[in-house]
Amino acid sequence: MKTVIVITHDRADTSNRCCDWLQRQGYRLEAACPAEGDAIPAIADDTAGAVMFGGKHDVKMKSEHAFLRDELHFIEQVLKADLPFLGICLGGQLLAHALGEDVDLHPEGHAEYGYYDLKPTPEGEAVFGRGLKVLQSHWHGWYDTPTGATRLAYTDAFPEQAFRYGRHAYGMQFHPETTRETLERWIGRRPPERYLLKGTHPPATQLADNLVHDAALGQWFDGFLSGWIGTAAAMQEAAE
Repeated sequence: MKTVIVITHDRADTSNRCCDWLQRQGYRLEAACPAEGDAIPAIADDTAGAVMFGGKHDVKMKSEHAFLRDELHFIEQVLKADLPFLGICLGGQLLAHALGEDVDLHPEGHAEYGYYDLKPTPEGEAVFGRGLKVLQSHWHGWYDTPTGATRLAYTDAFPEQAFRYGRHAYGMQFHPETTRETLERWIGRRPPERYLLKGTHPPATQLADNLVHDAALGQWFDGFLSGWIGTAAAMQEAAE
């Protein structure tokens, strides 16, 4: 059975539509939470790809947390092996940093919590069509497109929302994987002062917008995942 390595920064975050989709397509998930002391799984012959989700840490904390340095090394290994990689929020920021970019706060104090218009670049229209309303949950995420990567999308406040490196390594700042249950959990634990940052949406607006936009975002994400990694059976046939 083909395996996808899943790196989280909160054990509860393995309950999401990305992991559910991968399991429906026949993949075995090998999940680890290095932030809570787990070792990162080694890349093996049956490794089909890797997903790295978001978390409360930021890239600049790598000097304080060895697990972030370990995750950066893991990303480098995945890229060297030319395996599909998907980095979401912190995972995408770590991919950008592994490719040489510094990741910081917005210079004018903006953040994004809630649903925002995702605007594709000309190169990104093949991935996103004419655009989507996407869920955001971040206050870091200011960086340039890494050298050698293709910028795919942006929002009004953050110029880098999605990029592709090589054939199938993607960094995304937004959260297509998140279920309503997870959104409610994030809102419940989020420091209230985050909503004082420019551009954020209050919890009631986020939950109302979720009812309007989540189904379309989930439908898009299923299609994206199919093109990114496909089914385990198809990948096995290609390997043979």
